[in-house]
Amino acid sequence: IAPALCYGNSVVFKPAELVPSSAWALAEIISRSGLPDGVFNMLIGPGSAVGDAIIKNRSVDAVSFTGSAGTGASIAQQCATRMAKVQLEMGGKNPLIVLDDANLELAVDIAVQGSFYSTGQRCTASSRVIVTDGIYQDFAQLFAERTRALRVGHALDPQTQIGPVVDSKQLLVFG
Repeated sequence: IAPALCYGNSVVFKPAELVPSSAWALAEIISRSGLPDGVFNMLIGPGSAVGDAIIKNRSVDAVSFTGSAGTGASIAQQCATRMAKVQLEMGGKNPLIVLDDANLELAVDIAVQGSFYSTGQRCTASSRVIVTDGIYQDFAQLFAERTRALRVGHALDPQTQIGPVVDSKQLLVFG
């Protein structure tokens, strides 16, 4: 959103339909920024209806999508048929790299927040932590301590650090 606005483009933002609250908060903040009406717009609804309408609209010159590989492939095909620009981020593995000269406390805090906050359900969640040999043992020990101390609970409990996943489709099933 920010780069598109900085380059003078209008934006239509369609967040994931299961988590509209944070998108609504962002839209509220942007609405107070002084942008002219119509420069930033938000649409909420299922991708199969709202997203599809955006992608097929010939007034939309470019599409940026973050989400599943299957949906991204479909979006790429639809954009290609009308020569619209497309940018996709599909299932990135977001590495966090920690080097020997890192502030260990800060690096562990960043790793824990990046991996577990928002229940790990954000497209920018760190799914890999790469640590150099020189600090690996100390990092791993502190990281394990911090993750064991995380409080899992009800989403509305202020003491909760990891709430429930947004949809049962997000659950991993082992067996």
